[in-house]
Amino acid sequence: AQFAGYTVVDASTVLATHLSETIRCQCHELLGRQEVQTLLDNFSENYPKVIEELIPNMLSLGGVQAVLKNLLKEQVPIKDLLTILETLADYAPMTKDHNVLTEYVRQGLARTITKQCQTKEGDIQLVTLDPRVEEIVSNSVQQTEQGSFLAMEPNLAQKLLAQLSQTLETTIPGSYQPVVLCSPVIRSHFKRLTERLIPRLAVVSPNEITGDTKIQSVGVVGLPDAS
Repeated sequence: AQFAGYTVVDASTVLATHLSETIRCQCHELLGRQEVQTLLDNFSENYPKVIEELIPNMLSLGGVQAVLKNLLKEQVPIKDLLTILETLADYAPMTKDHNVLTEYVRQGLARTITKQCQTKEGDIQLVTLDPRVEEIVSNSVQQTEQGSFLAMEPNLAQKLLAQLSQTLETTIPGSYQPVVLCSPVIRSHFKRLTERLIPRLAVVSPNEITGDTKIQSVGVVGLPDAS
């Protein structure tokens, strides 16, 4: 219904929309081991060899679950299980780090990720990181036996996030999905740095954008006073 030029939406529609958005954003928390096992059982009916090769010889059920949750947390669909599991089978012999494996899988899902980032016109409007910012983030990544994590000085992180917010506000129209492009080495760390301030920000690497996609650089995140 409309009144004085405004569209009137009933309460049930508002509630349903809110619940749908909440579930979409939190679905990674709902993916337990039993749900993953059910997915794999259904998948194995058509591709039994893929499952037999991967689990448990190369990767545990918990490892597969961790990768799927990482994907869902960034709203990457997991419908293409064949690509996901085959990529895991290719790289699991080299590393058991779930975050590293997730990055390899994301590259395998480049067409899906590209489509998510495209505007209605089919291009992608990107904000990039200044080379000095890339270097600062890269130098802040600490390696441990349990994996890597970002250890950035809080004041520097605050300045970087403020500059990012300002750049997005002045370059990305409100109707477009904000997308930041950075190197594969720091992509996951930069995403984790920004997720509390800008949870819907898509952070991608060049390996996740298909070569036939038109790309438009609309801004650069710099840090002029960084030392």
